[in-house]
Amino acid sequence: MDKNVMETLIDLLLIESDHTKDKKEMVDYVVGWLRNLGLEVDIVGDPAVPAISAYNGYNGIALAGHLDTVPIGMNWTYEQGEVEGNRVYGRGAADMKGACACMLHAAKALMKEDVDFYVLFTTDEEMRMSGAKALLHSHAVKNACGMVIGEPTDLRVAYKEKGVSQIELTTKGRTAHASMPKLGDNAIIKMNRLLSRVEAYAEEVNADGSGLTVGVNVIRGGEKSNVVPDLCRAELDVRTPYPMKAEDVVEELRSRLNGLEFEVRIAHEVPSFQTSPDSPLLRAALEMLGTEAIEVPYATEAAIYSKEVKDILICGPGDLRLAHSPDEYVEKEQLGRTVDLYVHLAKIMAQG
Repeated sequence: MDKNVMETLIDLLLIESDHTKDKKEMVDYVVGWLRNLGLEVDIVGDPAVPAISAYNGYNGIALAGHLDTVPIGMNWTYEQGEVEGNRVYGRGAADMKGACACMLHAAKALMKEDVDFYVLFTTDEEMRMSGAKALLHSHAVKNACGMVIGEPTDLRVAYKEKGVSQIELTTKGRTAHASMPKLGDNAIIKMNRLLSRVEAYAEEVNADGSGLTVGVNVIRGGEKSNVVPDLCRAELDVRTPYPMKAEDVVEELRSRLNGLEFEVRIAHEVPSFQTSPDSPLLRAALEMLGTEAIEVPYATEAAIYSKEVKDILICGPGDLRLAHSPDEYVEKEQLGRTVDLYVHLAKIMAQG
């Protein structure tokens, strides 16, 4: 059957693809679709979480997405793939199987006109982004004249995004029997002193309009209640506006925590990203959609791909606020508009 974009999306939604699931069924479905269209397809990266590169020609735009999702979770009132009114429900409907379905159908339309383009899909964006790092070395990324990443923007056009980092604070002490606490050195108490200053810093930056946010979201310390703990760790979620880096935040923390005993390190960082406001790809998308350019608060694979591709925008169907939540959905009307957008941008960029 010649499926429409909604039916293709439902197929994708019915294949679970969170980090606990084997990706073979999803990869086989998408690779089969692309090869049936006549595209050349390469599979690269970690076999457990492979990345897909498909192409027609060698100098076109790259349509990039991720096929993995967070787990379905609980508290849903709709079934996966259920359609009601203008909405298609399911984990990943917005983030971002909806956009991936649109890319498949855009590829179908572009093949009919023999337009040069690439399609890039990863399967571990929600975890490590190793697929994007593997694709970074492919001819698809090196030769693409531009890129559209289909993360949910409600079909608004984003040209910059915040970086995301996990910064780890550690305090160390000395164990002792809890009945004689003076013989020990309590690492949790030390961490408490740190976090009071971190909280003041977080409240300050979260309110100053700079776009920087700092949150203490994980803390681990102690083994048993009858033992003075000798180790405590706290993990900070940090979102940095362009061009700020995690190291800038670490230096500020060192200054504010001066005089206290602690260790600090950047456990993970996806840097902030910005493409030129004068980008021809950006201008073409804004003209077609009749909207203004925005910044997104989350990190995408753009930060990785931008090492090779300078003209990148982020635009896809679905409301970001629905991502990772129960009853996630995308509107059918947006799916059709997104296919048209991707086809239009590919043609514009192919013309040089």
